[in-house]
Amino acid sequence: MSVIHGQRSLATGVDTAILAIRKAQDRFGVAAREVAQQGASLSESASAKESPKNKPPSQTPPNPGPPGGAQPADLAQAMVAQNLASYDLAANVKTVQAFDAMLEELTRLTKKPA
Repeated sequence: MSVIHGQRSLATGVDTAILAIRKAQDRFGVAAREVAQQGASLSESASAKESPKNKPPSQTPPNPGPPGGAQPADLAQAMVAQNLASYDLAANVKTVQAFDAMLEELTRLTKKPA
């Protein structure tokens, strides 16, 4: 039998999808924590820099860094990672639903009419 047409257990497909869901949830959690940390560091540094006599500099320094040393790309990357994990999770849920529908149809087909 070829690899493509060989008999395979349907349970392995569901198990793989469930494992991928768990991994997507973990990635979503890590990304959400990163977004929260980056957002907090940006807001803390902005509030710490405020003063009553906040006067803009006469000349902007070349390529000034973000306040607090946080990198805006880190926040953006964390937000993108969060969105990707969300889409990955949704796709794997659809995979489990497709396997469920397939098993339901197979069960219906194997039942003999009364």
